[in-house]
Amino acid sequence: MQCKAKTRKGQPCQAQARAGRRYCFMHDPGSGRSRAIARKRGGQRNRPMHAGDPATVPAKVRTLGDVLAVLDYSLAEAMPLENSIQRGRLLIAICSTFIEAIKVGELEQRLTELERAILPNS
Repeated sequence: MQCKAKTRKGQPCQAQARAGRRYCFMHDPGSGRSRAIARKRGGQRNRPMHAGDPATVPAKVRTLGDVLAVLDYSLAEAMPLENSIQRGRLLIAICSTFIEAIKVGELEQRLTELERAILPNS
């Protein structure tokens, strides 16, 4: 038996009616809650899996190592995205931030070495 509902264009629905009912799953007034659950599950299944390991991201970012961990995760998440202008801009921003973080790390290391050379007791 065919569903008795009409589409938005006024055409008859082409789906089969549910057993013992006049409407298909999408048009049955009594299946609203089931449809909402199905939509939610469908949306969850369509989400891409994380490329990076969320466990590697620190809860708080306090050190250069923490910053680099967040950047590594962000880069891993951005790489599999569909190619677009936004993705390109994101990748450039991540790379630029990596460069700045590496510069700061190198300056900190050089400063530490200079302090050791000048102040041997500390």
